[in-house]
Amino acid sequence: MKRYSYNNLTIEIIDEPTYSFGSADNNFNYSKHHFGDNAQEFPVSKHGIKITENDEIIESCIVIGSGGASGVYENSSLLDGEQLLLCCCDTIFCMKLPTLELIWKSQADQATCFGIYKVQDKYVVHGEVQITSLDKNGQIKWEFGGADIFVSLDNEDSFKLMSNYIELKDFYNKKYKINFDGKEIK
Repeated sequence: MKRYSYNNLTIEIIDEPTYSFGSADNNFNYSKHHFGDNAQEFPVSKHGIKITENDEIIESCIVIGSGGASGVYENSSLLDGEQLLLCCCDTIFCMKLPTLELIWKSQADQATCFGIYKVQDKYVVHGEVQITSLDKNGQIKWEFGGADIFVSLDNEDSFKLMSNYIELKDFYNKKYKINFDGKEIK
């Protein structure tokens, strides 16, 4: 679970692995549904969002994605002003607060988006297959891929955001350093 404070509201993001779109057996009925490409036919990950004021739910939404499975983690969402950005499978969803209306969605990886970060005036997405930069409208500005996936099995971070560059490590421990324009620094 991830929580944010926004004005006098609380935003809570939770994994909803057992949620089934259209089922009467769900534990909670969300007022809005946002789907990634092919997610209605092939749902993989489901992340619920509840906005509360004085412990009363005033708005809710479920985001359903298809592609590589994702979860709710420290950096899998981002609060940026009046927008909530959320990684769900291969897609970044950008929603307006507090209505949770979908502003845009962008497929930012071929498999799974692990984290989203604000860097200067854009967003950087740590994906399984690539690192992607999106502008404020969800348009891809650049992509960077390595020799293998950006996942590490030795408990070291495969993605580190530094003050003026990004350190990466792929599955075979090959290290990369890229600038905020997606160019590799040798």
